[in-house]
Amino acid sequence: MLFVQKFFKKEKPRVYLDAIFVVPRGELRSSDEWGWLASAESFEESIHAELGEIFNLPHISTASEVKRRDLGLQVAVVGYRGGELVDAGLHPISVPIFWKPKIEIHSRLFYLDSQKTFKKYKVVERFSWSDFVGRSMTLNGLFFRYKPLYNNKDMEHLLLKACLRLVEKMKSSL
Repeated sequence: MLFVQKFFKKEKPRVYLDAIFVVPRGELRSSDEWGWLASAESFEESIHAELGEIFNLPHISTASEVKRRDLGLQVAVVGYRGGELVDAGLHPISVPIFWKPKIEIHSRLFYLDSQKTFKKYKVVERFSWSDFVGRSMTLNGLFFRYKPLYNNKDMEHLLLKACLRLVEKMKSSL
């Protein structure tokens, strides 16, 4: 029985990193609404560097003797935003406007020999409502507003959680 299992066991493919993309944002909502902590470009560079550390795979150019099951990986951060709570309206009437921090990552595994897609993945990670409400109900969130609710470290933590979910999805399909 053991011989049969070993004989028919599928060989795991080798995975090589092709590219990492961080799509620049052109929207109003950002991870640092006031621009005090870092510029958008440096934050995108920080995300790119963090992804390079997380997906520490050999580059596709180093692949020699490509086998039929070898795969290439492309990873893209297609959207991210920080969380904010603002009060819009006139003095007697106020309307709270809010959005929770979010990061969205897409990836694609493809066969190296044919460049055909093996599988695509999408992960969206957000902070919980309890965390968002908890941060919004602090002195900083309600009155003083000397800094944004979420900083770059918080967004990097969210990125790490999203990448771990993405890796788990990819591992389960291989």
